[in-house]
Amino acid sequence: MGQVDLHVHTVHSKDATTTVRGVLKQASLKGLNVIAITDHDEIRGSLDARELASQYNVEVVPGVEVSTREGHLIALYVDQPMPSGLPMIDTLVRIGDFGGIAIAPHPMNLLPGSLSMEAIVAAMADEKAQKVLKGIEVYNMGHEVFNRDAQKFSHFLPLSQVAASDSHVFWTVGAGHTEFPGRTAADLRRSLENFTTVAFPADYKFSLKPLASWAWHMLLRRFGYVSENITPQEPVTIQHVSFGHAGDD
Repeated sequence: MGQVDLHVHTVHSKDATTTVRGVLKQASLKGLNVIAITDHDEIRGSLDARELASQYNVEVVPGVEVSTREGHLIALYVDQPMPSGLPMIDTLVRIGDFGGIAIAPHPMNLLPGSLSMEAIVAAMADEKAQKVLKGIEVYNMGHEVFNRDAQKFSHFLPLSQVAASDSHVFWTVGAGHTEFPGRTAADLRRSLENFTTVAFPADYKFSLKPLASWAWHMLLRRFGYVSENITPQEPVTIQHVSFGHAGDD
C-alpha cells in the first residue's frame, strides 16, 4: 500500500511557512510515496515540487486549493490555476474539463472556507459535478469533533475517505495520511475513483501546539524568513526569501 498526504501548503500560500524543498524533504522522511501540494489559489509551488520530486524519492500530484463561493475545494491532477470565486459546481466542472478530480477538505468545520453538508450534497446531485468530486477529508489536524462528523457524513456518500494534514508548517507534513493500493500517483487516482482509499488519522490529541508553531513561523515569515530542511534531529536552518517570489528555490 502506498501512502499520500493530499493537502499540504508551501510558502506559495500566504498563510504557510515552509519552502517547496522543505515540504518534499519532510515527506520523504515520513516515508510518503506521493504528496499533493495544494496552495491556496496558486499552482506555482505544486509545479515546482513536481520538477524537484525525483530528488526526494517522492511523486507529486499537482494541485491547488480553490476558493469557491461555497467554500474550498482541493483540485488534483491539474497543472494550471483554477479561477477562484465561482460557484462550487461550476468550479468542479472546470476542474473536470482540465482533466482533474477534486476532494472536499475540512468539511463542516469552523475553519474559513469549509464546505457545508448542503453544498456537498448539492454537488453530488449534479451529473457533471459528481463525476469530478471523488473524495472527502474525514481526518485532518482539526478538532476531533469535526473529524468525527465528517467521517459519519461520508458513509452516506459515494466518496473516497481521505486523511490529510492540511499542513502549514514543516513538521505537520504527513500528520494524517491516506493509504491506497499501489505506490504511484496514477495508482492513487485509480484508488480515489474506485473508493479503495483508507484514511489514517494523525496519532495525536488536539492541542494548541500546531497553532503556536504556525504563529511563530508566520512571525518569522513576516521578517522574510521561512523554514527549510528542518527535522527534529537536525539544527534549525532558516532561509531568507523575497516574498515577491515566495518559495522560489
